[in-house]
Amino acid sequence: MSEPQPTFVSEAEFLALPESLDRVELIDGEVVVSPAPSYGHQEVARRLLLALGRWAEDHAGPVVIGQAPLDVRFGDGRILQPDVFVLFGRLALDHEGPIEQTPALCVEIVSRDRVYDRVTKRAVYAAAGVRECWTVHPAGLVERWTGANLMDREEVRGVLASALLPGFAMPLAKLFAA
Repeated sequence: MSEPQPTFVSEAEFLALPESLDRVELIDGEVVVSPAPSYGHQEVARRLLLALGRWAEDHAGPVVIGQAPLDVRFGDGRILQPDVFVLFGRLALDHEGPIEQTPALCVEIVSRDRVYDRVTKRAVYAAAGVRECWTVHPAGLVERWTGANLMDREEVRGVLASALLPGFAMPLAKLFAA
């Protein structure tokens, strides 16, 4: 018995799909649909989003803090929805379609498909020029990926901070509190 062949779609076909709150992403012609996130995933994302939002309010320059589901183009045929992202610049409230600017920071709350979150998406981000990626494991671990091709890994302990976000500091105890 032969294996079914994947069906590839163009970016135009992908963008013509109906609007959805599902996590639907496009990587090189393949449509990836992720299952609904767990409560823990969403709670960690919410806490991080609020902390980054407070930081952005005090940041001197224009900054956008975004969250899934929101399409971001990371190259031709590569439209992903980072759980949380930081983009330096402005975005109009009436903006339609995928965001074209590359975020400086992308955050993935690790789900059941760890390889997709930690490896596949990080490789797409690196190829697009994302400067930093955090993979957050709801069980209490944060990995910060930096450097060429986002290959330098640091396990964060105590406080989550970044040179990209001067003044941002979030104690991991708050991020992962029961």
